[in-house]
Amino acid sequence: MADRKLFQDLILTSTPLTTDRFALGKSGSPYKNITAADLRTWIISAVPPIPPTPTILQKSVNIGAWNMLGTPGKSVSLGVARSKIRGIQVTIISDSGSFQDIGHPHSNEEISAWWKINYTTSASNAQIDLSRKWDFYFSNGNFDNGSINRGYILVSYVE
Repeated sequence: MADRKLFQDLILTSTPLTTDRFALGKSGSPYKNITAADLRTWIISAVPPIPPTPTILQKSVNIGAWNMLGTPGKSVSLGVARSKIRGIQVTIISDSGSFQDIGHPHSNEEISAWWKINYTTSASNAQIDLSRKWDFYFSNGNFDNGSINRGYILVSYVE
C-alpha cells in the first residue's frame, strides 16, 4: 500500500501547479484536461489514510506476599481493563531472591506454576489468577516465605 505522506509534498514541475495541464484518458475516448495540482489532489485522495498506531503502555504490578507452599493460588488485581490488555509476563521470585519467569501460561515446569486471566472479574479491572501445580515437582523450601513480595506482573496495554 502506498504511503500517503509520499504524495503530500509531491512536486511535478518547478512551475506553479495550477498552470501545467495533463490530458488523461483512454485511447479512442475523450481526454480530460487537469492541472498538476488536480493530479496531486487525486493521488492523495486515492491513498487511504493510515490509521494511528495504538500506544502500548506497560505497568508493573507486585504480586505481594504469597506462601506458595501453604496457599496454592493467589489472585492479583491488574488495574487495567481486560479489553485493553495486549500482553502479560509473570515473574516469580524465590525465597532466595532468584527470578523465575513464567513465560507461557500452564507450561512452566521449573517452578510448576501457571497463570490465567480471571474472566469473572469486572471488565474495567482485570484480575490474574496465579497457581502452583499440585501434581508436579515443587520446591517446598524455596517458595514458602509468606512475608516477601513473590514477584511481579508486567502488563502491556493500550490507552
